[in-house]
Amino acid sequence: MKIYQTNDVALTFLNDIPAIGPRLPSKGDALKVAKSYLGMIDQLSREKKGNPRCSIRFLKQSDGRYTLVIKGTGMALETLSNLDELMLQRFKRGLKRNLFILTCFFDEPDGKLSCLALTEGMGAVLYSPG
Repeated sequence: MKIYQTNDVALTFLNDIPAIGPRLPSKGDALKVAKSYLGMIDQLSREKKGNPRCSIRFLKQSDGRYTLVIKGTGMALETLSNLDELMLQRFKRGLKRNLFILTCFFDEPDGKLSCLALTEGMGAVLYSPG
């Protein structure tokens, strides 16, 4: 499995679906962040009864990198910061089915990077209409 990474963010593809998330130093940290994401995304999707849609936007930071923002009715969640242009383009090219997985990545003791969606099944599958 090929994982694209920066100091802050990682991206891989699971059956052609992009899985993106913050890169964290330990599995415990990754689990905490993933659980908080899932809780906040659950709140976002419950805001509007009968239409639990969220939209995603990429906001340009002052340093030229990007932040991923997931927006629901009356609430927004800034999930990933410091996405560089190359990572953003890889992610956008991978949105062939308009689905992506928001998860976390963590450094294994042996130095390899692991995806929490694979190791623990933790992540939110989100639909981003064209």
